[in-house]
Amino acid sequence: GRYSLNRDFNFSFGRQLTILGYESDEQTGLHSVSNAYYLGDKASGKQTRRNYKDGIRANFNNGKFGVTLGLHDGYWANDDFNGDNIALDIAASLMIIPGLEARLGYAHEEVDGGASSSEISQFNGWLAYNPGDLTLALEFDNYEISDDEYWSMMLHANYQFVNWMSASIRYSHEDYEKTGSDHEADRFSFALLFALTQNFDLNFEYSTTSVDSSSFGDYDEFYVEGLLSF
Repeated sequence: GRYSLNRDFNFSFGRQLTILGYESDEQTGLHSVSNAYYLGDKASGKQTRRNYKDGIRANFNNGKFGVTLGLHDGYWANDDFNGDNIALDIAASLMIIPGLEARLGYAHEEVDGGASSSEISQFNGWLAYNPGDLTLALEFDNYEISDDEYWSMMLHANYQFVNWMSASIRYSHEDYEKTGSDHEADRFSFALLFALTQNFDLNFEYSTTSVDSSSFGDYDEFYVEGLLSF
């Protein structure tokens, strides 16, 4: 639900998407088939960005500047507002010039697990430039998970050649400093996206991931995806 005080300021509540991260949570909003990050998402078996959580959020946006502040029942762990584990997030965005947007955000959660209680925090920042057919993006993430640290960065480019075809190239690097072991990963992705009709897209992607870790191996992946929207 949402209640608007005026055209620039509103409160939203209920099941909502977390705000940190450049990439869309919906496949129809991506410039690729897969997401950029391997260690933070695929290898861990969890999605560390763009999750849906219960909470309330205050939102302000006047078209050039925006800020949002949220209170949630969790950010990475679901805790059902039990009083011990509540997560906060805040993000500010600025339209520097038409087509050039920057966003900075921070989230923090305390996870009450008795003897294994921990704190998780995330800092996220991205810069995107979209003058027309070209989209360029740069993203940086830094996590502190108890005694572990994880940081990542992404470079992304997409070009719309014609209204029915575009191509994307993306690079991401991740560094996970975990107690007892360290992991690093580099991932390259190349995608061709086709809008065959107004409601049907056909996407192809090749991704290769090089992992410097004793626990995970290297991966070469090829994707074919059909998207029906209505």
